[in-house]
Amino acid sequence: MSDTDMKQVIFTHVILEGTAYEVGKLQGEMLWADCPGYARYLTSPVEGYKNSAEESTWLMKYFDKYCPGINEELEGFAAALGVEPAQVAYRALSTKLQGQCSHIALLPGITRDKHILMGRSYEWGDEDDFRLVTTRIKGKASHLGFSAIQFGRYEGMNEYGLGVTMSAGVPRVDPQSGGLRLWAVIRTLLDCCKTVDEALKMLDNMPMSMNCNLIMADRTGEAALAEIACQNKAVKRINNASADQYVLATNHFTLPEMLPYDANRMRQSVDRYLAIRRAVEASAPQVSHETIRKVLSAKVPEGVCCHYYKDWLGTLWSMIFDITDRTVEICFGSPQVNPWRKFDLSGTPGVTEYKVILPNEKVAEPQKIFARLQPGEGI
Repeated sequence: MSDTDMKQVIFTHVILEGTAYEVGKLQGEMLWADCPGYARYLTSPVEGYKNSAEESTWLMKYFDKYCPGINEELEGFAAALGVEPAQVAYRALSTKLQGQCSHIALLPGITRDKHILMGRSYEWGDEDDFRLVTTRIKGKASHLGFSAIQFGRYEGMNEYGLGVTMSAGVPRVDPQSGGLRLWAVIRTLLDCCKTVDEALKMLDNMPMSMNCNLIMADRTGEAALAEIACQNKAVKRINNASADQYVLATNHFTLPEMLPYDANRMRQSVDRYLAIRRAVEASAPQVSHETIRKVLSAKVPEGVCCHYYKDWLGTLWSMIFDITDRTVEICFGSPQVNPWRKFDLSGTPGVTEYKVILPNEKVAEPQKIFARLQPGEGI
C-alpha cells in the first residue's frame, strides 16, 4: 500500500439509557463538549424554512405522528444547547443522507449453524459521525446501530431481534421532498417494531423522502428487501418455506417494478452485488460468519471492501448480525487493516473510543469502476 494515504480517526461506542428526554439532553451535552462545530450546525437556521410558530407546530406534530419518541429526544437535545426543539428538527428533517453500501440477510435454510444472519458494509467518505450507539430508552425497544444526524440510524438490531440495514438505491440523486428521511425511518422501525411484518406495515403508512434499499430480518425466520424511490416501493419477502433463502442489495434496484427508477447504476455496485452472490451460492447451505466476513473483507471485485474515501467509496464499517443470538460483529474502518469486535445490547452507560485506520487509495480506472450502466444491466 505504498500509494496509500493512511488516515487515523476515532470511532466511539456510546451507551445511552433513560427517558428519551434524558438521552437527548445527554447527547447535546456530549456533542457540545466534543464537537461544538457540529452542534452549531445541527442548531443553525435552514434555508427555505421560516421557522414560524405554525411551521414549528406542524413539524413537531409530524414527528409525533410518524416517529413517536423523537420529539422528546429533540427537546432534551435542544435544552442542552439552549435552542428551540423545532430548530433542531428542521435541520434533521432537511438533511440528505447517502451511502454506497452492501448488505444481505440469510435464513437458516442456507446457514451452517441454522441461525438468521445479516451482513453489511457502509461505504462513504472519510468524514462521518463515526459513532456506534446503544440506546436503552424507556418505552422503546433497546437497539444498537451507527448514528446518523445524532438521532437517526444507518442500520441496527433491536432487543427483539429485528435487524434493519440500508443502501442508497439511486446514488447521488436527491429524493423528492415531502417525507421522512432515511435516518428517521430506520430509527423508528428499530424503536417500535418486533418483526419484519410490523416493520413493513409501518413503512406502508410512512411518507418517505428517500431513494434506498432496506433489508429487514427477524427471529421468526422472515426477511424482506424493500426497494424504495420515495413513494414508489416494491417488496420481496422470504421465509423458511421460500425457494430463495437470502435477499441482497447494493446501490441499484433489482426488483422488476423498480427498474423504471433505476438511475445511476454503476459498475462498482454491480461488482459488489455479484461478489456477495457468488460467495453465498458457493457456500450454501453452509454459509457461516466466516463466509460473510471474507466477502466483506475482500476488495472489489472479489468482495465489497473499498478504499476510495476521497471518491465517496471507502469502507467505514462492516457488520455481521447474528439475529438468532442478538449479537453483532463489527469492524470499524476497513477490515483489511482493522480488527473485528463483538457487541451485544448489554454494557454500562458511557463512551468507549477506538482508534481506526482509513487507508485511502486512488482509483486506478475511474472510468471503469464508476461507469454508468443501463437499468437492469450487469446482473
